Amino acid sequence: FCGVGCAVQAFRAIQNELSLEEVYVLGTNCADNSPTPEDAQEFLWRSVPSIADENKKVLGYEFMQDFRVHVKYEDGNSATNVSYERMPYFSLPGNVAKFAIAESCLACFDYTNALADVVVGYMGAPLGSDSNMDQSYQTITIRNSR
Repeated sequence: FCGVGCAVQAFRAIQNELSLEEVYVLGTNCADNSPTPEDAQEFLWRSVPSIADENKKVLGYEFMQDFRVHVKYEDGNSATNVSYERMPYFSLPGNVAKFAIAESCLACFDYTNALADVVVGYMGAPLGSDSNMDQSYQTITIRNSR
């Protein structure tokens, strides 16, 4: 099984009822889950005005450990030409949580995915000054001997 903390918690709650011989759980750190794709787009339009102004095709975004939101988008008409824009967290609208973060995430207590056997993510990993969201170091946490 693979999932973020809340999904792993739900899986662990029922795993004994599933009659599985062996279970290995790979988890990821959790930092940014929009409720819907439309909410994610709304977040980008409100938070990174150049995205809407220039009608850029966004390929992804992450809240990174340098306290900025990294946005990856197509640069021009080719999917092979990509650029990145970085917005400091403190410049985001004060009501960002209302339209960009799922309500369940506002009460989350398991960003580190404590019930997974192995967790992979960028929390705690260094980020170089010229690193992009898809080229950063990752931290691997192994929680048991399996």
